[in-house]
Amino acid sequence: MKTFIWDLPLRLFHWGLVVLVSYAWISVEILENLDHHFYSGYGILALLIFRVIWGFVGPEHARFKSFIKSPSHLVKYLRGNTPESGGHNPLGAFSVIAMLLVLLAQAVSGLFSDDEYYYFGPLTSLVSSETVGMMSNFHHLNSNIIWTLIAIHLLAIIFYELVKKQRLIMAMITGYKWDETNRFKKIVNSKIGRALVAMAVATAMVYGIVSLGN
Repeated sequence: MKTFIWDLPLRLFHWGLVVLVSYAWISVEILENLDHHFYSGYGILALLIFRVIWGFVGPEHARFKSFIKSPSHLVKYLRGNTPESGGHNPLGAFSVIAMLLVLLAQAVSGLFSDDEYYYFGPLTSLVSSETVGMMSNFHHLNSNIIWTLIAIHLLAIIFYELVKKQRLIMAMITGYKWDETNRFKKIVNSKIGRALVAMAVATAMVYGIVSLGN
């Protein structure tokens, strides 16, 4: 049967991140519209802050403590000594944390970056020109790391879909994941109110950060 794993706020975060990260690239590489690129970055930062908050106040499988394990646990999993978990397995958890960290670094560095001509991050006036240059270089280089992780992420999804027959894409759409127990288990749904408050706090924090440079 199937197990309810991913709550609605977590699924909206995931697909919102997919849309905004994609548009952040499109706005620069195709549309050449840095205004939209900045707005996409603000949205990404708000989503990431929300995810951090939700990692502590959300339901079981959204909380970091439910899937962040020790390195030894990861080694055991890679050796096949631990069973698949309901949510993220240790390797998947590692990739999630890596993705969140590089995206957070990208969003923050963008606040201090410029293109040396017309567009300036909202916080560039708060730091030295050397720092702005360093952040700008990092912002460009880190994008390569992001796309590498995204490629690995997509390959992992294809592997699980085709080889292990786990419908991860549908699970992130519906919230349900097929398990091996043949029992239908449903985890208590998250409170939408908590999610709205967390998202409001994240949005307010981004607005406050951007306003510091004005």
